[in-house]
Amino acid sequence: MKFVILKHLGASLVLIGGMTAYGIANAHGDESHNQAPVAATEAISTAPVAELLPATAENIWKAIDQKTAELAKTIHGDSLSDVHHLAYAVRDLVAALPARSIALPTDRQAKVKSSTKYVATLADRLDASGDANDKVSAQANYEKLLKVLTALRANYATKAID
Repeated sequence: MKFVILKHLGASLVLIGGMTAYGIANAHGDESHNQAPVAATEAISTAPVAELLPATAENIWKAIDQKTAELAKTIHGDSLSDVHHLAYAVRDLVAALPARSIALPTDRQAKVKSSTKYVATLADRLDASGDANDKVSAQANYEKLLKVLTALRANYATKAID
């Protein structure tokens, strides 16, 4: 009888320990630090109302412009610890573009989608630069980000692109 009680007690402790470890591992799940781009549906369900992703590509571009301007001020203003928040905000906005760009021709949609990966890479690099307090690297990655965003925005031009 004692063996059966100890066996069940042991199994219960293992179960509780596993649940606790799962809870601890997921306690940091809301951080955007070093994570893949947030899907639009996840952002809507977890973001505060003020930070919901815009519904149109045009409004996403307005938000991207705002965040990149804030990012420039942050890099120039020596507060590199805030770079990752802004870089990941731009990443998430760009990641939402393909779903809101269904009116684009298929070839442009493909370009937009492929550009999101490079923007995510640059966001990671900006984060690393900010964490290292490396202003030169942060500036270089910011300039690369601007070039990618300019090329990405060209897909939304009303005039046909050759």
